[in-house]
Amino acid sequence: MVHGIHAVLWALDKLAENGMMTGGVRGVKVQFIKFIYVASTVMLNLRHRDEKSIRAELVVGGLTTTILTLTFGTSKQAREIALPGVLERVVEREPAILIDLKEAAAQSGWIDVDRARTRSEGQFPHADSAIGARRVAAIAVLSTLTGMVCPGMYSLFGAFAIDLVEDSNHKDAVGFNVSETDERFRMIRMNVSGAGVRGSVQAFLRWPPIGQASFAEVSKVVAPAEFAGSTALIVGGSRGLGALTAKVVAAGGAKVIVTYATGRKDAEKLAEEICGHTAHDACRVIQYDVRRDAASQLKPLETEVSHLYYFATTSIFRQKDGFFVSSLLDEFIQIYVKGFYDCCRVLNKNGSQALIAYYPSTVAIDNNPLSIIEYTMAKMAGEILCANMNRANTRTRVVVSRLPRLMTDQTATVAPATTAEPLDALLPVIRQVQSLGSAVL
Repeated sequence: MVHGIHAVLWALDKLAENGMMTGGVRGVKVQFIKFIYVASTVMLNLRHRDEKSIRAELVVGGLTTTILTLTFGTSKQAREIALPGVLERVVEREPAILIDLKEAAAQSGWIDVDRARTRSEGQFPHADSAIGARRVAAIAVLSTLTGMVCPGMYSLFGAFAIDLVEDSNHKDAVGFNVSETDERFRMIRMNVSGAGVRGSVQAFLRWPPIGQASFAEVSKVVAPAEFAGSTALIVGGSRGLGALTAKVVAAGGAKVIVTYATGRKDAEKLAEEICGHTAHDACRVIQYDVRRDAASQLKPLETEVSHLYYFATTSIFRQKDGFFVSSLLDEFIQIYVKGFYDCCRVLNKNGSQALIAYYPSTVAIDNNPLSIIEYTMAKMAGEILCANMNRANTRTRVVVSRLPRLMTDQTATVAPATTAEPLDALLPVIRQVQSLGSAVL
């Protein structure tokens, strides 16, 4: 994604180039609403202009991504902001990793502006002329502040509001301290001052990648030989529910083959954990993208698969400029319908025994939220496919269950949401799937 501050500086530069900032800018307020993806076409729309202010928006397709408000006039007397007394610069070689808001509440420091000024020199010449290159650099380091310092790695930049002031001190650094946190929304508000700007920044602390139960934890609720004698292919098993399923099945004595589309390191780490607690050959890893030809990718298996767990997925929650996007439905159908069928077909063709497959569906079908209508439509189509595969005697027995909202990377929203415990939800389903054999077909 494009950094929000980069888009803001581009907008300021274009406004200045078109003569919209001739009245002397006193303040800048920005609200980030949606993401801007690389290679998007971004429109700068002027929504309001009078002698006192300008309101402009950055728009991608039909979506407003960013709102900018500029006020004109001479700088007003801004209230003093308490900042760290020692001018010790924060060195941002690696993003800070903050998990708890209590950690964030104690953050303060100074961020160098000269480096940002050197990096941005000549990129926004009209904005430099209108408000000064030092202030442009100060605005640029607000991105460094949120993305590298506080909150750091797991940040979302929400908004900022600054006054342009004449500072006699701190011309080459912006100081900050945390003034407020809100646990309900994992919100962080910071005071900022220096290099000709003074105001506040609002950011949100996202949840870090969600880890599932460890193999040791899983082993406490699964008998060692409960699933012995079976070989399970777990598509999309490098993270999330797929990785948890791999641990459960392996803890019960089954052999597992975990696939990944892009997360090779995660898959290898999972295999290392499983093999470290079981046999050295208990878990294998292969690359498999369900959008590509199944037969050529599954050829390296060299073993017969008795059970298939299909957790292939893509990003579910998308930005949309309408309530229904047909191209998004096509993408979901490719993954949740065609990809599943092709995988089952190839495994059946290569195997001597019937295949037991698990197709995870979703309770979102019952609720049918407008924001993910394409996803629920694809999952409904997948359920219909599974029902007909069972009817048509395809040598595949498919078990379908509508899972509740579980805590995964996809569902870990900034605002708290009710989620079920993944191991509690999946264990009964896995036991049901593993109990089925070719004799039932």
